[in-house]
Amino acid sequence: MLPFRLKPVYKNYLWGGTRLLDWDKIPEKMPLAESWELAAHKDGDNIILDGILKGLTLSESVKKFPEIVSSSFKPAQRFPLMVKLIDSKQALSIQVHPDDDYALKFEDSPGKIEMWYALDCLPDACIYLGFKRKVTREEFNNAIINNTLPELLQKFHVKKGDTFFIPAGTIHEIGAGNLLVEVQQNSNITYRVYDFARRDSDGNLRELHVNKALDVANLDPINPEPPGKSGNILADCENFRVERVYLQEIYHGKINNCFKFILCVSGLAKFECGDFQCELKQGSNIFVPANCEEPFTLNGTGEFIITSENLQ
Repeated sequence: MLPFRLKPVYKNYLWGGTRLLDWDKIPEKMPLAESWELAAHKDGDNIILDGILKGLTLSESVKKFPEIVSSSFKPAQRFPLMVKLIDSKQALSIQVHPDDDYALKFEDSPGKIEMWYALDCLPDACIYLGFKRKVTREEFNNAIINNTLPELLQKFHVKKGDTFFIPAGTIHEIGAGNLLVEVQQNSNITYRVYDFARRDSDGNLRELHVNKALDVANLDPINPEPPGKSGNILADCENFRVERVYLQEIYHGKINNCFKFILCVSGLAKFECGDFQCELKQGSNIFVPANCEEPFTLNGTGEFIITSENLQ
């Protein structure tokens, strides 16, 4: 099957901004917090824009043609990954995601391992990621109650090109002023523990999930360096592999038993694969199916993020 483009899904969470408008993202509502570039989830499902699957959602397509995901993928399985663009005009909540065991038991969902790649950031942009030292459950709970949780967390200043890895169970926050690519498991389970007392458009506080967060949080410090990171391999973990391509002329790619998802984050290139071709510019994407029999090329200049599942 030939490659195809995906229509993004937009999320107007209250902490979002306007920078993704410059990426030709056109949401129905503002602010624009997230653009789900690759998603097959009940909370957001891309529509296919090309070929014989045009007009179908990605979820519908992988059930009908599981071989576009991988040779081992089954129709009853969940699609494995999500890829998002995130614009945090304000800081997100301090939060944590469960692992697979907890999420499957209590949420009927996979857990969430994720990775962030910084596309742009304001001079004072930062993130919080994990505890500074080992803490007890009681210390964690008291810090939530007393609004002193940031004092216990590792703080990292962010610059363009930085990459961070967030294992399930890691307490974290994306600070204000970050523009990121996020690669993650196909999950939308978030346990908030602090949200700055912000109110939504209806004047309501967003829900907190303190008890669940206490259940799943890793109370030890972590190393934010992504597993398998080397050169332009941004992450190579149990769930996904993420490659950065700095394109100067021609990139030759091929499929190795698993789909590849290509996101252009700067520049301009022509994508060709068999009888399919299109232009890729900042914010454009291409899904190359696992059963694509032709090699593909990118011809131009720019920066591209290529994501695939890691098959065990």
